[in-house]
Amino acid sequence: MLFRKEKHKPKMPLPENGGIRKELPMKKESLYGKKLLMVTPYTPDNQGVGVSYTSQLLKELAKTCIIDLVYFRYKEEQTYTPPNPNIRVIYEKVLHSKDKIIYVLKHPSIFPLFTSRHDKSVVVLLQKRVEEYNYDYLYFDFSQTFSLANEIEHPNKILMSHDVIAQKYSRMKRVFRPWAMFSERKMLKAGRIVFTFSEKDCLLIKNLYGVESKPTTFFLNPNVIAAEPTEESNYFVFFGNWSRVENIEALEWFLDNVYDCLPKMFNYKVIGGGRMPEAMKQKLIQAPNVEYVGFVDDPYKIIANAKAVIASLHMGAGVKVKCVEALGSGTPIIGTEVAFEGIGEKYRGAMFLANAPEEYASIITSFNFPLEKKQQLKRFFIESYNNKQVLRYINEG
Repeated sequence: MLFRKEKHKPKMPLPENGGIRKELPMKKESLYGKKLLMVTPYTPDNQGVGVSYTSQLLKELAKTCIIDLVYFRYKEEQTYTPPNPNIRVIYEKVLHSKDKIIYVLKHPSIFPLFTSRHDKSVVVLLQKRVEEYNYDYLYFDFSQTFSLANEIEHPNKILMSHDVIAQKYSRMKRVFRPWAMFSERKMLKAGRIVFTFSEKDCLLIKNLYGVESKPTTFFLNPNVIAAEPTEESNYFVFFGNWSRVENIEALEWFLDNVYDCLPKMFNYKVIGGGRMPEAMKQKLIQAPNVEYVGFVDDPYKIIANAKAVIASLHMGAGVKVKCVEALGSGTPIIGTEVAFEGIGEKYRGAMFLANAPEEYASIITSFNFPLEKKQQLKRFFIESYNNKQVLRYINEG
């Protein structure tokens, strides 16, 4: 489909509150694909399992689409560098510690998670872009951008719901659930179509809010696809973003309730980025068989050769990307139903359910998942996990 010729682009006002505007020279019109405006609340890099999906989606969409990108980052994070000239950063909002407080206070009736990126300069920019350019789709990534979607009129708004927020807060602080439900219902009705990462979440959204949605799968990181189990090892892995409270709670619970029940013949590696609390780092240092690896560019080689990934999660919602990536690396998981939710029943043979400390101790002590079986799991998962509904919707819609 040929693009319509764009109007002469007016000068945009500089963003307020420490934002940075990046206006790149206009590219020649593409002779194929669609024009897309994407808004995402995080830097779309590979340093977190959630934003890894955004990074991969951008790369895939850029093969057939022209993408204008608006994103938020914390001042200590690196600026995003687009991997493809079809991705153009038009606005980078640098977040300071006070910003989210200001945004939330300006919208007291809405649950804070939904307004934590509600910057007026971003709203003004989005409104101008939609008025001036003929975008085929607007894509709002994560629930933190949904209040922005509410402000913008466009016939093709896509909302990507990574988690059902009402479920997430019913597990963390149940007192907030009615407020979260009220806000989420309002936010989800702002889009023409909503995507989630599982049939389970689609059903939940339908039952809670009467909103139809479609399931899609994560993009598997190329390093996940490349990772191969090649040896029998003696270590288990904890994997996640360690600035997230649900991951810290799960790791601390395991150390406090399970670790001392296990024989010291096993080792444990803690992998992942994010700002881990200093108290937790000290706790890991004091555990003799535990190694805090932290962020590595390619953790999947380590994960692929682990005996299993331990996911003792009790909080959070939605499909856990780290569990998908573990299976994609050929590594089984020991964890709770919270960790396994939304992952297809056909993979249950590689997911070992444990809730109580003695269940973890029993499974880990006798764990036997030989190398050949891990290699079979790897092949089966890569071949069967492939439902890229978002790409199809945009490219074929």
